[in-house]
Amino acid sequence: MAAPLPNTQQAMRRRNLSLVLHAVAAHGPLSRASVATRVGLTRAAVSTLVDELIRDGLLVELGPSRPGTVGRPGSALQLNERGPAGIGAEIGVDHLAVCAVDLGGRVRARTEVTEANRDRAPGPVLARLAELVRQVAAEAVREGLRPAGLAVAVPGLVARESSLVVRAPNLGWEGVDIGPALRAALPGLPLTVDNEANLGALAELWRGGHDPAPRDFVHVSAEIGIGAAVVLDGRLLRGTHGFAGELGHVPVRPEGPACACGGRGCLEQYAGEEAVLRASGLSPEQAAAQHPGPGGRIALLAERAADGDRRVRHAL
Repeated sequence: MAAPLPNTQQAMRRRNLSLVLHAVAAHGPLSRASVATRVGLTRAAVSTLVDELIRDGLLVELGPSRPGTVGRPGSALQLNERGPAGIGAEIGVDHLAVCAVDLGGRVRARTEVTEANRDRAPGPVLARLAELVRQVAAEAVREGLRPAGLAVAVPGLVARESSLVVRAPNLGWEGVDIGPALRAALPGLPLTVDNEANLGALAELWRGGHDPAPRDFVHVSAEIGIGAAVVLDGRLLRGTHGFAGELGHVPVRPEGPACACGGRGCLEQYAGEEAVLRASGLSPEQAAAQHPGPGGRIALLAERAADGDRRVRHAL
């Protein structure tokens, strides 16, 4: 997603390291000769790149591959299961969640807690999230992984290339920089903060398991709020200020009820989780008490719809 690197020797080296790593990630285990064939580089060049990736803990050699064939077998390469890990965190209206993901995209550690974060001061929420981040990072280290960065998903508008939450209506936050508190949880590591729908769209693009991968799509995230992200030609459409995709706050009935964003008649007021619960004759608070935890209220709606509840079905 970054701009192309300048055509320098260092940039070419980084590009070639990336090509080799991606080849092994997508098709491994592979021998060095097989990697060279796939990426179009000489075996000597690939061998040098592989040695660097092994030293950096990104690849490991498994030993001889293709036993029984003529000639000396090559050593099979695969992603290091005890290498770098990305730490992902989410601030939800009714929950906090953190996970650690290895190079192969496998979740190796995870925790999720129910937290009522709406209209709660940012300080205690971020302190609790930082505690969970440290907990998951420590568990990842016990698994032999090395935390390499932290990405945080937020249900609101995030200023481009910053950790500033410009506005998160369902949290009641405005102009909150969440960076300082979370950088303290994993000092010295890169921090990325983005809208939760944007990160969901990138996950679908990169890890969705589609063959071929979709190049153009809209990802809709519908929970208490409604978010969306647009991917065009394999790239996330962010818009001038980074706020593209705010489907939930498109006014569908200008004379409709007031929304937390300051508008009226937003889609969220009709299709958000709490709106659907009320239209079903269910109190969001009572539903949460009956079915605690993330997804509990949706489970209640699903159960009642499956049982033939006409009011729930009409609301849906």
